[in-house]
Amino acid sequence: MRDSRLRRLAVSTALAILVGTLLVAALARGLFSTAQVQSTDFLFTRQSEAPSDAVVIVGIDQRSYRELLPRYGPLVNWSRRLYAQGIDRLREAGARVIGLDLFFDAPGQEDPALIASIQKAGNVVFPVEGQGPNRPHPRPGVVQAFDVLVRATPQVAQAAAAEGSVNVTTDRDTVVRSLPLLLQSGDSLVPPFSLAVVSTYVRRRPILDQAPAADAVYGAGRAVPVIDNGRMLINFSGPPSLPGEKGTFQIIPFVDVINGSFDARAVQDKIVLIGLTVRGIDEFATPTTTETGMWGVELQANAIETLLNDQYLTPLPRRWTVTLVYLGAIAGALLAATMGPLRGFIDVAGLLLVYVLASSLAFDRGILLNMIYPIAALLIGFAGTQVYRIFFEQAQRELAQELMGRYLSPAVSRWVLEQPDQLRLGGDTRTMTVLFCDLRGFTTLSHSLEPQALVAFINEYMTAMTQVVFRHDGVLDKYIGDEIMAFWNAPKDQPDHASRACRAALDMVGELRRLRASWSQRNLPLLDIGIGINTGPMVVGNMGSRDRLAYTVIGDTVNVASRLQSLNKELGTRILMTEAARIAAGEGFPCRPLEQVKVRGRDERVTIFEIDAPLEPSAN
Repeated sequence: MRDSRLRRLAVSTALAILVGTLLVAALARGLFSTAQVQSTDFLFTRQSEAPSDAVVIVGIDQRSYRELLPRYGPLVNWSRRLYAQGIDRLREAGARVIGLDLFFDAPGQEDPALIASIQKAGNVVFPVEGQGPNRPHPRPGVVQAFDVLVRATPQVAQAAAAEGSVNVTTDRDTVVRSLPLLLQSGDSLVPPFSLAVVSTYVRRRPILDQAPAADAVYGAGRAVPVIDNGRMLINFSGPPSLPGEKGTFQIIPFVDVINGSFDARAVQDKIVLIGLTVRGIDEFATPTTTETGMWGVELQANAIETLLNDQYLTPLPRRWTVTLVYLGAIAGALLAATMGPLRGFIDVAGLLLVYVLASSLAFDRGILLNMIYPIAALLIGFAGTQVYRIFFEQAQRELAQELMGRYLSPAVSRWVLEQPDQLRLGGDTRTMTVLFCDLRGFTTLSHSLEPQALVAFINEYMTAMTQVVFRHDGVLDKYIGDEIMAFWNAPKDQPDHASRACRAALDMVGELRRLRASWSQRNLPLLDIGIGINTGPMVVGNMGSRDRLAYTVIGDTVNVASRLQSLNKELGTRILMTEAARIAAGEGFPCRPLEQVKVRGRDERVTIFEIDAPLEPSAN
């Protein structure tokens, strides 16, 4: 049993290492990358939707468009004096930074009014968009080089406090989870719009503090951790905000700003972003969106919040993810190897829950645990070892049951397999009943039969008698020539062990009656049997050498039973048992007392009884 457990542990450990190695190789090749990024999206939904204290959105929404349409026409034709008026209103209300997520890339007749308002405010940040992507990762920390930068006209841009790119990165599933921190055009580096806004908010110039590195971009007094050589993961504060409703960001209709009908306290000393909030325009899918998308201006607001509060998200370093993969595979394999299927499944479910909780806590600290590979390692390690146990150990179990069935009755062998610890190594002293059955005259017969006929004869007899032992749930100890040795009350407790042995002895005589009828038809000698039964203390257990063991019984009680079996020939009886066996068996057997006899190897006499067992059936 110990060897079986050690083998199972060795196999499960080897399987775990194999599973871990294959998954680490898949991780290195970037397999299931989309599933990896999707697997952590649920962590954003559990964040509290606390309103932002620093960022407010002025939305050019459907209502603003509807109310301003009669005077200014379609949105593309709106006068730049209108935007200048909006900037003036926000400046007067005390806005600390005004970020325009709108492009003025073509000259207009009203540019002087707009430029004057921008210069007067002194805190306006304009967008830049890279178009015509060129080389990816042209230098450490830079995501992409672009041929063209779409930006405000030079006169407007010169009046602004800063400008930054509004490019975002969509993953393969078209969900925005990050934005590039640095873009390149020619020899110049363009910081993101969000970093330019934060730099203006904290009054820090220039925006970039030093040259970027592969794992961080330095700007606005911050070391911003990046992934994939330049992308910052956005720590979304909540689902998309709606005008007039509570949400992460307060959205003020643009028309209310123009009319001066908004609460000035809502924008005082805050970052105010102006952008489109019309459904179906400039919308993106994010980890926190469901039916409706998130406007681009709110994407920038979330990026600003991430930077402003230093709430960065970074994946767990690769070496630690690899460690978790191997630990998961080993844990799953060992649980399957040491626990039953149900208990192991419950423990695996518990580990999964612990890992999810740990991922949630790590997320609160800005660390993203891999939710695919360690979990897959745990499940595959568990499932693989379970498959091994089902297919290989079940085959071994069936083989063991078949082999055990040659020594134990089916009922006892099943009990031993279900409770293997009960079959302990070493010996155990207990009160039991032992039976010896000898075939009389077999030695003489063996000289008169051909070897093949002799083997067939003894096999027929032994099979019949062994089946009797098993029918009464006895343990076949051994064959000693033509003698059978069996015992009861081990390894399984059998309170009626003496009664079982007596019934088995009577059935053996009945089987002999059937065999003699067959032997008579084949002109074979009609041999007889002698049976000895004794009950008492004896030592039972696995005995023998270190390399070969036998489950057997030893002791004086055993020796007495063997001597009684020999006495049958002298006394002309078939079944003899001691007084101890008769008392233990009860009154249900036809017994007659015989004289006390002295058995070989003992000084004191033994009281014996005969169980009446005639070979010929009675007349009635």
